[in-house]
Amino acid sequence: MPIRATVTLGICLGAGLAAGIGLARPGLLVEDTAVPAPAAAAPAGATTGTPSAPASPGYGRPDTSAPAAATPAAPAPAAAPVTIENFAFAGGGTVAPGAAVEVVNADSAAHTLTAEDRSFDTGTLESGGRATITAPAGPGTYRFFCAIHPSMEGTLTVAG
Repeated sequence: MPIRATVTLGICLGAGLAAGIGLARPGLLVEDTAVPAPAAAAPAGATTGTPSAPASPGYGRPDTSAPAAATPAAPAPAAAPVTIENFAFAGGGTVAPGAAVEVVNADSAAHTLTAEDRSFDTGTLESGGRATITAPAGPGTYRFFCAIHPSMEGTLTVAG
């Protein structure tokens, strides 16, 4: 019978080693069966101090929580549109830094609205075309013209 006892002991040791390897490598476990103990209730009127940090995802497990999304900055309010009509610019006036300025070509010919310093440009707008430019971030008066008809000029004032 000593052979039978040796075989049984070998099987038990083998199973124990396999179990030990499984514990040493948590990724091999099928599921986590640990259940945290419930927290004791605090007496009425007692403060609990600072809130604790959220629980970590656990050893060997990736953190799948999504990072907090950044709130995008709100765009500056839209300004009065600039209208191109009868080979002239009208509207626009004074706008906030970074404001969206709509440009409408109500003329029978194609035009552009191009800043002298090239800080904004609609590109060519056909008759009835529309585009939106973004006002420069710095305050000041910005001169613009039509690249197709250079005698057409105007200004956009940025204040704020």
